[in-house]
Amino acid sequence: MSRWEEKAQQFQGNLRAFARRHGLEEWEAWFAPYDDEVYRFVLERLHPTDVVLDIGAGDFRLAEAAAKLVKRVYAIEVFPGLVADFLSSKGMAMPQNLHVICANALDFPFPADVTVGILLMRHCQHFSAYFQKLKVVGAQSLFTNARWKMGIEEIDLKLKRVNFDNAPSGWYACECGAIGFKGVSAEDISVTEKVHEVKNCPQCIREEGVIVTW
Repeated sequence: MSRWEEKAQQFQGNLRAFARRHGLEEWEAWFAPYDDEVYRFVLERLHPTDVVLDIGAGDFRLAEAAAKLVKRVYAIEVFPGLVADFLSSKGMAMPQNLHVICANALDFPFPADVTVGILLMRHCQHFSAYFQKLKVVGAQSLFTNARWKMGIEEIDLKLKRVNFDNAPSGWYACECGAIGFKGVSAEDISVTEKVHEVKNCPQCIREEGVIVTW
């Protein structure tokens, strides 16, 4: 075990039981910091009037940096240990516009003034829930690596999404978090540049039926 792993919250105690208790997949409860390039992608696109919601804030490094650029930041982290470590380290130096919340983002009501969501969680299994909750409060965009896993994207939450059945051939990204390619002919395969934002894709079908989009 590396020196970082020895200090990491996910290696302290029973992670599996903690994740199960919160309705999370084990990987979703796993925290690892991202490099500066990923954070810079987000920070360079924020505006002074933005109200940011950082879902799974981890060590709060991105949330704290964002607080210097925007109107307000809500940083949600489910691990009490990570929250305690950050609050202890900041003390009286805590930015006034940074609101640290120890809660599970799946069941915590998102603040009504949020304009931008951040979801840096490659192994996220609840993308659709976060996506819909952000739309309900009127958020305009979402920065995430949860759909494409490696690359980070800025998703326009206000964009009107076409039903999968009506989408043209090519790459698609669904509001449920699924990505894929529609079309099987050799002619279709060449259509790869544009990614179509869709809803009600095949992966939206679950055991309980079709996910209803809000």
